[in-house]
Amino acid sequence: MAKKYILALDQSTSGTKAILFTKDCTLHHRVTILHEQINPRPDWVEHDPEEIYENSKKAISRVMIEGDASWDEIASIAVTNQRETGMVWDSETGIPIYNAIVWQCPRAKEQCDQIAKDPKIPEYIYQKTGLHLSPYFTAPKVQWILNNVKDAKNKALSGKLKFGTIDSWVIWNLTGGKVHATDFSNASRTLLMDLHNLVWDEKLLEIFEIPKKMMPDIKPSDIIFGYTQCDDFIPEGIPISGVMGDSHAALFGQNCFDVGMTKATYGTGSSVMMNIGDKLVYSDSGIVTSVGWVTSNETVYVLEGNINSTGKTIEWLVQTNYISNPKESGILASQIRDNGGVYFVPAFTGLGAPYWDDSAKGIITGLTLGTKRENIVRAAEESIAYQINDILERMQKDSGVPLTQLRVDGGPTRDKFLMQFQSDISNTNVVVPEVEELSALGSANMAGLATNFWKSVNEIKQKRRVLAEFYPSMMEEDRIKNKKGWSDAINRALVKKA
Repeated sequence: MAKKYILALDQSTSGTKAILFTKDCTLHHRVTILHEQINPRPDWVEHDPEEIYENSKKAISRVMIEGDASWDEIASIAVTNQRETGMVWDSETGIPIYNAIVWQCPRAKEQCDQIAKDPKIPEYIYQKTGLHLSPYFTAPKVQWILNNVKDAKNKALSGKLKFGTIDSWVIWNLTGGKVHATDFSNASRTLLMDLHNLVWDEKLLEIFEIPKKMMPDIKPSDIIFGYTQCDDFIPEGIPISGVMGDSHAALFGQNCFDVGMTKATYGTGSSVMMNIGDKLVYSDSGIVTSVGWVTSNETVYVLEGNINSTGKTIEWLVQTNYISNPKESGILASQIRDNGGVYFVPAFTGLGAPYWDDSAKGIITGLTLGTKRENIVRAAEESIAYQINDILERMQKDSGVPLTQLRVDGGPTRDKFLMQFQSDISNTNVVVPEVEELSALGSANMAGLATNFWKSVNEIKQKRRVLAEFYPSMMEEDRIKNKKGWSDAINRALVKKA
């Protein structure tokens, strides 16, 4: 039977999606299942890995049934995932020894502070990985697990434990424990991979006290990682490919194949990513360097800035009853002429790029007796665009490549107010694609290339469709004034270092 679909499994911070994509790169059917956000302490965040895999199975089963698809029509299962989230499981039982520690969780800050006492180590980490030493990344999270779970260190040294990002956990289960692997994009976000040689770095493993025998194999995204061999819900022998971290997959799905092309993914947090080609560029302004993707015939590097709270900021508005649902925020924000001098810095779990201040706390500034609910909601919406613009400005400086347009993806891109404000404050065109699920589409595209579902990147490019494009209309003097107000608010939120 002719292959009609790629089934993309998108395991994100909030839930798991199973999506069927057609040869036209259109979304045929989607199923989303949310999972629990576990907070052992107010600022700690965990996920239950077994719940995630069970939800993956349910989502896959439902999308096949509801989408009226047969397994004979599936060319491949693609996997994209929340990055940096780290976990450890027992290789003999397949059972996690602790919950997955989510990328947002700052619990490993003390370990990072201890490591940083030797100033040579953070510099070594940066030169090797392109990343700054931070509890945001995977290695310190896994180190925390090994240090705090009984007998974990001994089991790790004896080869009985597996290190995992979420993709490797899902693949391990889908292949019945036959494949322990990740791709280069996910590996590049762990603080453990040498960006130059594309291997696990022995000294980095030593710094974070992680035995090499725990580590997964690193594979190009366009090869077949393995084949399904799990249980009755999926037949044996379905190829698994297109494995990519979610932000990298979104860059690929946005067709940002040329140097200088840039995308922003709006999710719980946000990732802003610029294609810098096959040559490494290091930033001195708080932006990190990562692998964009590695295929069988090319390596693409990127500059990236990660923001802890964007969509999460809108969720906070719902939780605190400023709005009743996320769609209301853009509507309320557009009902007033400006923010009334109110600025919202959503440092709920510190600030990511380009500030990297784990101790920063969220603040709202500029409150007066005349401040209304709409001002605070608008300030929250604007904070998303300001944070993304902070990164865009630094990327252009570091790369020497001017921004000609910003390609955007994620649920909040349907918020017209937010997209227009992003265009205004960044003074660039903002392009929204027709397909909303760009991370899933990018991994599906990569899996389709691996299995000959699509013949070439050019074939994929021809299928790209744009939903909307926003053009800057803000006066330059207003742009300067607004950015200064934001800068002042950020400086208040930052914790001054001794």
